[in-house]
Amino acid sequence: MTLSESDSKKERRDAEANKNLVRSFTKRMFNDHTPDSAVELLVPGAKWHGGNLGTVEGAQNIAGLFRGVLAALPDLKNIEQDIIAEGDTVVVRSIVEATHKGNLLGFPATNRRVRWDAIDMYKVSKGKIVEEWASEDSLKILADIGAYTPPWMKGN
Repeated sequence: MTLSESDSKKERRDAEANKNLVRSFTKRMFNDHTPDSAVELLVPGAKWHGGNLGTVEGAQNIAGLFRGVLAALPDLKNIEQDIIAEGDTVVVRSIVEATHKGNLLGFPATNRRVRWDAIDMYKVSKGKIVEEWASEDSLKILADIGAYTPPWMKGN
């Protein structure tokens, strides 16, 4: 085996390990609803970038953010559609489903089902998540809870 074949095998093993780390984080955080146990998969100074929601710094603060999300959406499930890893980066495309049972972004519970697409990119180092960029279809969430009607849906 040549050095480049050996390097290639190591890169594939690392990519699989990184995918498994992100899958474990997703399972704990979003599907098992145990954000406090997911903290051990983050570096203490981890950063979560949530687009419209801004940036949250620190593993404990990230867990707190998701405790709030889970309070509003207590049956939330994150269903992986695709996962890609290269180097220290993992990207996941998911469908997220839940029932709006509590205050979400200032909107009181509606008991309506919500379903949206999400794409999350993770940066991994030494077996821990360092950073996440979350891209959620916020308009779809707002439409599902009845807080917004997109112009193309008016009159339907």
